Amino acid sequence: MRKKTIAIIFLFIMMYSIVVSAEGFKYAEIFDPKQDKVVKVVQMNRKIHKIVSRYIKDVDALYGKYNPLTDDGYAIKIPLYPVVKVQGKCLNALVNEVYIIIPENNPPFFMIFENRDKLLCFPFKGDIDKLSKALDFELKIR
Repeated sequence: MRKKTIAIIFLFIMMYSIVVSAEGFKYAEIFDPKQDKVVKVVQMNRKIHKIVSRYIKDVDALYGKYNPLTDDGYAIKIPLYPVVKVQGKCLNALVNEVYIIIPENNPPFFMIFENRDKLLCFPFKGDIDKLSKALDFELKIR
């Protein structure tokens, strides 16, 4: 009886640790507006986090286009955990999620929610090829 109890307790502990570690996974999503679907999901890792963190810390201007929405190219949703503290002339926020929009006919840009309700857009000055390699997805525009 004692062995069964220990075995059951051990199984509960193992199941709990698997569930807890699975909840910790974050995923970047690459969305293709032409197909109207997420075309790739990539598990976040330190490399992607580091690349995107550097890009957003270098933000120094607002995106000048009035309507940034596009129906072509790609939109990449990147969760940032741990959150990234950005203190610059255009953005002072704790950033936990970034959207990188890569339109076909316009320059790429970031969309970042400052606080929960204020959406800000910034020019993307990062290296698309480096990001593409980190995501293992060809981000060059068709």
